[in-house]
Amino acid sequence: MKIDEVATQYQVSNSTLRYYENEDLLGPVNRVNGIREFKESDLEQLDFIICLKRCGMTISQMKSFMALYQKGDSTATERLTILQKQLQTSRDNLNKLEQSIEHLETKINDVKALV
Repeated sequence: MKIDEVATQYQVSNSTLRYYENEDLLGPVNRVNGIREFKESDLEQLDFIICLKRCGMTISQMKSFMALYQKGDSTATERLTILQKQLQTSRDNLNKLEQSIEHLETKINDVKALV
């Protein structure tokens, strides 16, 4: 799959994909005649990067995690700890967001009562 197709499918820019590759988060992506050709494994890795980003993990944290991943199974405990911590942070953020949504809904209902 070419870079334009990947960018469209994952709703990211071409420059974002290049950035992820330059930061060693993705790839290295195979090139055919100088054109990036994304394999299924690249897309799976990109999907995980996007997941981590949405969960609030910084590029620096992702790079650290990927460096551990590249070291192999000996880092499984460390990686598990990082992922569990990020999951808890994401759950905490979700809880805060749900509370904010409830608060907004209450305010909306208060304003609707005035209309």
